[in-house]
Amino acid sequence: MEKRSGRFWEIDCLRGLAVIVMLAYHFLYDLDFFGLANIELRSGTFYYTGRGAAFLFILISGTALSISRSRALRSRSSGKPAENFTRYLERGLRLFSMGLVITVITWIFFPGQYILFGILHFFGLSAVLAYPFLKYGKENLFFGLLFVLAGFYLKDRTFGFSALLWLGLRPEGFVTLDYFPVFPWFGVLLTGIFLGNSLYKNGSRQFKVPDADKFLLQKPFSWIGKHSLSIYFIHQPVFLGILLLSGILDPGIL
Repeated sequence: MEKRSGRFWEIDCLRGLAVIVMLAYHFLYDLDFFGLANIELRSGTFYYTGRGAAFLFILISGTALSISRSRALRSRSSGKPAENFTRYLERGLRLFSMGLVITVITWIFFPGQYILFGILHFFGLSAVLAYPFLKYGKENLFFGLLFVLAGFYLKDRTFGFSALLWLGLRPEGFVTLDYFPVFPWFGVLLTGIFLGNSLYKNGSRQFKVPDADKFLLQKPFSWIGKHSLSIYFIHQPVFLGILLLSGILDPGIL
């Protein structure tokens, strides 16, 4: 086992890998969206690669939430201020606010398919929803399965209202650039919490891994993983800037 402090390099690396795959997918998406390339991204290998990156990213986030709670409980036992619901609420509001910024930007530039409930909105809400589940172990596998099954049931169904869009009840004619509803994605996050409570019990790694220095790309992957939120928030403006400055993309298209 490992000391109960510091970061776990394998967590940061896996998150960094998910971010890199996500960046590659989104860059291909931009090329296809602006007609710069003809790439099939709504089915097949590229589609499942993009979904896989999102799955891994959300799974790791659930694991990280579990580790954070374990360390907060340890701090409380040592007399230090512990993490409580207010911390989760503040984090949720911050992430959801960042999601709202994305909503406004996409509404300005892509009014026909702007983002109403993308992955940042999801992370903001799930930071709050996850709080009562953090104390559970194997039960989260059951809860997670329920959310996933409900998501598959709702996947191809539409409704005549939009108030429950965030849950996964897609309104008729709904088109968006990014959509991560509670059903099924919260089930993935709950599975990550289960993994955290099992594999990193009490904030300590319960298995052996090789030394980080043995992996050639460990440092850049870990750096990306540590800064995943900032990278996600700015990556699309960076991509658009590259395409515009290179002359590949005509500003008139925007």
